[in-house]
Amino acid sequence: MTKKQTLDEKLAAAKARGKKAVTKAAPAQQLMLPLWPEEVRGVPNAVLRGALFTVSQTRQSFRELTPVAAVDGIEISVKNDRLNQHDLDLFEMLLHVQREQPLGAPVHFTAHSLLRELGRGTSGKHHKELRNDMARLIGSVVEIRWKAERKTFMGSLVERAYIDEDTDHWVVEFSRDLMTLYSQGHTWIDWEDRKALGRNNIAKWAQGFYASHAKPFTYSVDTLWRLSGSTALRKKFRLMLRAALDELQELGAIDNWEIDASDLVHVKRTPSQSQRKHLAKAKVIHKKG
Repeated sequence: MTKKQTLDEKLAAAKARGKKAVTKAAPAQQLMLPLWPEEVRGVPNAVLRGALFTVSQTRQSFRELTPVAAVDGIEISVKNDRLNQHDLDLFEMLLHVQREQPLGAPVHFTAHSLLRELGRGTSGKHHKELRNDMARLIGSVVEIRWKAERKTFMGSLVERAYIDEDTDHWVVEFSRDLMTLYSQGHTWIDWEDRKALGRNNIAKWAQGFYASHAKPFTYSVDTLWRLSGSTALRKKFRLMLRAALDELQELGAIDNWEIDASDLVHVKRTPSQSQRKHLAKAKVIHKKG
């Protein structure tokens, strides 16, 4: 059996094949998302470290900005329909297309091609579903506040969309303010692994959550239940979490895991090359301090 490549190995292979995203230098006044290779999706850390995109299939709707769970240091509130991992798949794919041109420039695609890239069907039912998914990303108001930096993003994750029904051609636009999310850090998510997780929303959430940490912290099952936005009973969530972590370990997304007698979840994973540099830098700063 062929050994599964690590994310670092995949990225190195992509670079060697010349598939790493390349773009012409943009004028100084234009904003560009960070570039990432074809094999991954670059996602702002704040999007991955809380219940902004929940694991629940049930969609709540809030009439006013309502706080949802997030890790220490970040405050997240949402208004209108809640977003979940199904919506995050679409958001990540749209960002992937946007990264090759200035932020705010129109993103062009056909619904058929986008659905294929997402691994979804292309029937009339799926096209209708895509419209509803896009409407949620446009209509859901998100407020993300970084307490230490005293900075806040407020707005829709997608600004607008246009559709030519005769040609199936879509045009989507993001706000330039989206750069605020990336300025606070982002994570590369292995796209093939994410697609392989299918409808296992807890595994998808955990993949992003743990990938966004260079060195995973220890959290209780109860804390992960809240951070994931799960609406399942806690006892059921614990069982689903175990299955999700097993699947992530099988994929190689994490090295190993355990839930101890105090119900604390310990996850070990090999940090990416950039995360290893971050850890080394933090260690030097700590020694100097």
